[in-house]
Amino acid sequence: EHNAKGKPQTLIINHADVKRMLLFQKSVVEGSFSLIFECARYADLAMTTDDEAAKKRYNGLLDLLTPVAKTFPAEYGIKSVSEGMQCLGGFGYTTDFPLEQYYRDIRITSIYEGTTGIQSLDLLGRKIMASGGKSLMLLAEEVKKTTDEASTYDDLKKYVGILQEKLQDLQKITQHLGGMAMQGKHELFLADATLYMEFFSLIVVSWQWLKQATVAKKAMVTGNHEGEQLKFYESKIHTMRYFFSYELPKTLGLMARLMDKDEVLTVE
Repeated sequence: EHNAKGKPQTLIINHADVKRMLLFQKSVVEGSFSLIFECARYADLAMTTDDEAAKKRYNGLLDLLTPVAKTFPAEYGIKSVSEGMQCLGGFGYTTDFPLEQYYRDIRITSIYEGTTGIQSLDLLGRKIMASGGKSLMLLAEEVKKTTDEASTYDDLKKYVGILQEKLQDLQKITQHLGGMAMQGKHELFLADATLYMEFFSLIVVSWQWLKQATVAKKAMVTGNHEGEQLKFYESKIHTMRYFFSYELPKTLGLMARLMDKDEVLTVE
């Protein structure tokens, strides 16, 4: 079969926009899994160590990341299923495919866990501020372990630099919002907690993707992989590049709002 220009028809995956939507789904699903497994790892470590300082550290990291692990997979999962439906066009909306069922079913996930707004208030108002910034320091130390290892590979240095810059932006925003809280402007301080959650989540999931890419790169350098196994590792690195190039830049718009002093939501 041929198209209107007389050229042979092609698979939809060969269209750049479809590739974008598929990469978005892969990056969200595998990035979310990675974040959830990270939380499970901290929970296991906290329960199995006899070192009280280590136990406190792991519990601190688990407390900080729990609202993120509840929110990002839910909110971005909804978008992911939506993009899956979009890939299929009109068929995606019909009962010929299970996407329409998934789309209806997944909508509850951002409500199940106490709603995104409440999880965001918990992250900013309790987990970040109650620890006096210590939880953010713990996270920064964990991210540094990843960036240190990733920096040993030239192909990953660019992404290390980007992630380090975003962590500095996170620190800047947190200090800005913390300043409002100290001035007694509590309503204004928490008004954009959901935006802060998205900003925070994008950085955390980028960290998880850099972590996966580093493992993949190490495997490719040290092992003699070929075929499907090589494709698997290459795909991990490619999806990391996608997330850093397409999803992480969303923090720019979020930062502009989070640093803005215009009291739009708190005006009576």
